[in-house]
Amino acid sequence: MSSEEYVPSLRLQRDGRVATLTIAHPRRLNAMTFEMWESIPRFLKEVAEDPELRVLVLRGGDEKAFSSGADISQFGERRSTEEGVRLWNSTVQASVAQLAEFPKPVVALISGICYGGGFGLALHCDLRYVVGEAAFAIPAAKLGIGYYPSWLRRLTALVGPAAAKEIMFASRRYDQAQALRLGLINDVLDEAAACDMVERIGGLAPLSHRASKMAIEEAVVPGAYGTQACEDAVLDCFHSEDYKEGQAAFQEKRPALFKGC
Repeated sequence: MSSEEYVPSLRLQRDGRVATLTIAHPRRLNAMTFEMWESIPRFLKEVAEDPELRVLVLRGGDEKAFSSGADISQFGERRSTEEGVRLWNSTVQASVAQLAEFPKPVVALISGICYGGGFGLALHCDLRYVVGEAAFAIPAAKLGIGYYPSWLRRLTALVGPAAAKEIMFASRRYDQAQALRLGLINDVLDEAAACDMVERIGGLAPLSHRASKMAIEEAVVPGAYGTQACEDAVLDCFHSEDYKEGQAAFQEKRPALFKGC
């Protein structure tokens, strides 16, 4: 592929109930350009509005990296002024906030390097599974930068304050076994097992997933939805056709066919 043809991008693919958003920038270990951060809400909207899609997978374009973080080659152009820094930061924060609030389950399948902003992306997914080998780090203290408080709130909710401080203060690298022990990831799986997990999630009740996600997000970020909205989401489950289908399937000892309504 020539340099003229090469464009770093996010790529969306559909396979049954599963949408996969791939971070495709292999020349820089799948680093996120400004344009890639900016495009996240558009892809999320597309998947959210498709009732056939039940779960979103986020992964890197190759085994070398999930994402190495922000593409620092753009910093001279994009972050050389106060206005540029504010635009970059507001764009990134808005995109990951929408990822956290996405109404369907989001699963990060992580292979290779997951550093900095890539680590931040993974933090805002609902579930994180390592597929193969992986390495995690937030090198903020090596670069002399601060991290978004909302990201560190989410990190602290996962691993606790002591581990979160070590991650930030030491800027050290963690392998997949250490990440699992800390609670950064849910599990280490092979590709087949990871796909089975995603398919399993995609086959279950969408309204139940939505209600659970809202309540858990509200616990992590108070005010994200509000208690009443979370309670309304629970009532939506009990008033749904999927609730009737779930009861019937249980009694008839067959898999339920959920429609998300």
